[in-house]
Amino acid sequence: MLYDPEKQCVSEKRSTIHHSNSSLEFRILVCIHNPENIPTMMNILEVTYASEMNPVAVTAMVLIELVGRSTPVLVRTDKYRGETPLLADQVLNSLIQYEARNEGCTTAQSYTSMSQFQTMHDDICRIAIDKRANILILPFHKKWAISGKIESTSSPIQNLNIHVLNKAPCSVGILIDRGILTGFTSVRTSQLKFHVAVLFLSGSDDLEALAYSFRMGKHERVHLTIIRLLVSGDENSKDIKFDNNVIHEYRQANKENDRITYEERVLTDGLCLSSYMSSNLEHYNLILVGKTHQDSPLLQGLGEWNECPELGVMGDMLASPYLKTKASVLVIQQHKLRGKLLSKNMRFLRSKSSSIYPELPTKIICQGVKTDSFYISVDGSRHSY
Repeated sequence: MLYDPEKQCVSEKRSTIHHSNSSLEFRILVCIHNPENIPTMMNILEVTYASEMNPVAVTAMVLIELVGRSTPVLVRTDKYRGETPLLADQVLNSLIQYEARNEGCTTAQSYTSMSQFQTMHDDICRIAIDKRANILILPFHKKWAISGKIESTSSPIQNLNIHVLNKAPCSVGILIDRGILTGFTSVRTSQLKFHVAVLFLSGSDDLEALAYSFRMGKHERVHLTIIRLLVSGDENSKDIKFDNNVIHEYRQANKENDRITYEERVLTDGLCLSSYMSSNLEHYNLILVGKTHQDSPLLQGLGEWNECPELGVMGDMLASPYLKTKASVLVIQQHKLRGKLLSKNMRFLRSKSSSIYPELPTKIICQGVKTDSFYISVDGSRHSY
């Protein structure tokens, strides 16, 4: 009644990939439940391009359910090495090797959290805001078998993921790990190309997935394909034009990179979308997609079949064991300010805009539900907040 741990995990600024300065340190937090999570998580870290000009700061959290202890524990793994569970030491060793391979370009830390699943999200959010993470990545609650079928599911992990999605102070990615289907091929040791695709429909979550994919596209082993999904007859809408401008900016910034390709698919309805996804994603190693999208004829009726609402409609389709692909999937939700902080920022923008641009209307339109994705347009320039 007197203490709310979630209040200390509220971010006053947007912490995203899309809105971050590309020349500053990229900060990523990855969470691990079991040894099977390590190979694919390390592949994600490897393709998150790190250089002296674009360094990466990695924080790993080993999440262990509290059993036989009276109080939760959150410790730095390196300071208590040998006293933490074996999994924590395995993660720490992997991070030490990763940091050595990218010397001068990365820093890495590891934490171990032993607590009940009902409160574990507090530790995750606390570390995320302390490290000022741009994105945190969580393992999906379903585990694949080598046969391609679902081997096991964990309701506590699913509930944990939902809590983090609702409370996180940064963008969140849920990793659907199919690495076992390809023998956990390592980006670092394999001589094969690592094929990454991003499915872009619309909305802030897709913009976040697009921003992350272009960072991955800088890696020498990565071949990136941007797949733009368009609705027939909807080419001239305002949202489409805004998305066109954003995609054009990213493509211009990477125009000398011949490993990045762009393609457009014009579809008519959800049946066409489902058919396309079922038959055209077989050769990718990793697929990125946003969690939520703006209303589209391509998604009408598909939400009724959604088994995992924390993935959104397209993410849920990509998580199906019946999908003909061995690719792992990263479903991304862009960070959004909420509640009093959103109201505070909107009041600030109203006062700021009216003092600097008195000709602007004082009312600012907040687009979407439970989002702070609004903008001010001045002399034809669109300024997003």
